[in-house]
Amino acid sequence: LVVAADDGPTKTTREHLGILLATELPTVVAITKADAVSDERLADVEREVESMLRDAGQTPLLVDRHGVDTAIAEVGDGVVPLLRTSAVTKDGVETLDRLFEHLPKRATPDRETFRMYVDRSYQVTGVGAVASGTVNSGTVETGDELLLGPMSDGSFREVEARSIEMHYHRVDKATAGRIVGIALKGVDEAEIERGMALVPRGSEPEPVREFDAEVMVLNHPTRIQEGYEPVVHLETVSEAAAFFPAEGRLLPGDTGEARVRFKFRPYLIEEGQRFVFREGSSKGVGTVTRTGAAAEDPPSRGR
Repeated sequence: LVVAADDGPTKTTREHLGILLATELPTVVAITKADAVSDERLADVEREVESMLRDAGQTPLLVDRHGVDTAIAEVGDGVVPLLRTSAVTKDGVETLDRLFEHLPKRATPDRETFRMYVDRSYQVTGVGAVASGTVNSGTVETGDELLLGPMSDGSFREVEARSIEMHYHRVDKATAGRIVGIALKGVDEAEIERGMALVPRGSEPEPVREFDAEVMVLNHPTRIQEGYEPVVHLETVSEAAAFFPAEGRLLPGDTGEARVRFKFRPYLIEEGQRFVFREGSSKGVGTVTRTGAAAEDPPSRGR
């Protein structure tokens, strides 16, 4: 989380902190432009950030005081390292790099089968259509027979991993956490869309148009009511969706259950996935709690 030393924490800073904490991501605060202000101003900004973190239930840890090794050992579980940086003098940059290198690893899904959500696609002369993204789980190898989708009608296309590229080098396989480009046989590049998923040929993916979720409203000028339509960002999916709160409405700061329905098409969604939603100045986060037949009943207008 970046806080400029000349501006200090802003309303946007607090919103971004709320998103980081709600999605349970390990958090580090870097105060930038340390060279552009006085030591007194830096100390004031540090105190403001510490207060902001404590108000959010977090424990700030000043790296300059406690050391980078302590920060590495403590980051996560409610502890947020805080350090000063400068792009001009390079102060703090090496320390920030060390913190990045030692952040707690994000938990991968329990499943062992391959899954990758498509971030983007492109055409390579002599290779064909390429889908790129981060391997979400499992392992993919050159020659694997896969399914790509869902298409707009919910179907999946049979494809083959013709080749795999990672950091501009050909590789034979890729595991969870790796960012790769997979050349696909059996599909045109124009048919590949962001938010689609690649899964093994033998699996039986069940895309959904609707799902239930526990949502937290971080910011909204009034209240969220039935039919509220923000953009949902989940994995690489970015899609308009209608919300139907179980209690009829949700106020800023509220947490509650809601039915979420994608406006245009189905996607491959599973329980436990986290997402962010936003529309104008309104922002919130959520966790998928139920998919499948149980979440496909028409929303009850009286709920």
